[in-house]
Amino acid sequence: GLSYANIADLLWWETSHPDLDDAKKFAEAVQKEHPGKLMAYNCSPSFNWKAKLDDATIAKFQRELGAMGYKFQFVTLAGFHSLNNSMFELADGYRDRGMAAYSELQQREFANEAIGYTATRHQREVGTGYFDQVATVISNGTSSTTALKDSTETAQFTHAA
Repeated sequence: GLSYANIADLLWWETSHPDLDDAKKFAEAVQKEHPGKLMAYNCSPSFNWKAKLDDATIAKFQRELGAMGYKFQFVTLAGFHSLNNSMFELADGYRDRGMAAYSELQQREFANEAIGYTATRHQREVGTGYFDQVATVISNGTSSTTALKDSTETAQFTHAA
């Protein structure tokens, strides 16, 4: 990292396993020579976190990285793993319990709206309202192909069930 510190805006620390002691040594060496240098840490999905660290260390890992000066911390491919695992769990449940599995997912979506989740209303999320407005303007208010007005989503998703 020190070899690149003079020319890099940010140093990204990449390791083969999560280790706070190694991260600290790297951060101290960088900050000694280049005070205030921006640093990033990949909390890699390639690590088997539980095989390397206990629960208490995992819980404090990012907080301690922050104290060392790692301003950017991320899990590369977190969305990939989350999406694939959740889809697998839904398919597994759907195979055994049918629509009950999907309905449970939908109820979790409704519940998560209280903390900012917005994708329950997928038509709204992908911009259907905008494209409906474009179609309405182009057709001078006579479009018969708008999707959101009077849709089941508009009618049924006004309040969480």
